[in-house]
Amino acid sequence: MAFIDHHDVVVGSTDDGHTFIVLNRPIRTAHRTLTAGGFTAREHQGRTVYLLPPDTSAEEAHHRTGEALSELLTHTMDIVDLSWTTRYLETGSLPETAVRFGLSNGHVTATAHTQAAREVLAQHGFSPTAEGYALPAGLGERGSVAAATRPGPGCRLICRPCRLSAGWSC
Repeated sequence: MAFIDHHDVVVGSTDDGHTFIVLNRPIRTAHRTLTAGGFTAREHQGRTVYLLPPDTSAEEAHHRTGEALSELLTHTMDIVDLSWTTRYLETGSLPETAVRFGLSNGHVTATAHTQAAREVLAQHGFSPTAEGYALPAGLGERGSVAAATRPGPGCRLICRPCRLSAGWSC
């Protein structure tokens, strides 16, 4: 879970559809805030992970996570959101994913599904590889996480979401 060790609060999605929040420093009211918001505390690899069930709708995950983050923002601004399960449009379902990111073994990879998504990746420093796209070596984990989040707004501008895989399931 090294990629999620670098920010005070990390929001993400497991490969099997759970929305999770990990705290990397103590925040006084976090446990109460998260459990009141429907998150269940669970031990995973020696640390506490707060989870919403995988059958939580995107709308509900969006609202529950947003409310929890609003409270956590009163304690820290060092928050990163890598989740795909909290993406929600009031006007209907999300379009098919334009880019899938993978975080594993110290590397960020991406697979683009449209020409516009390839252009967004190139604008953000991803280089083509035989398997898709990758970030250059040497960014470090914190830099890689930041680089993986930057193309998201560009993909949303072309009306296509991104999906980031942390590489683990509950």
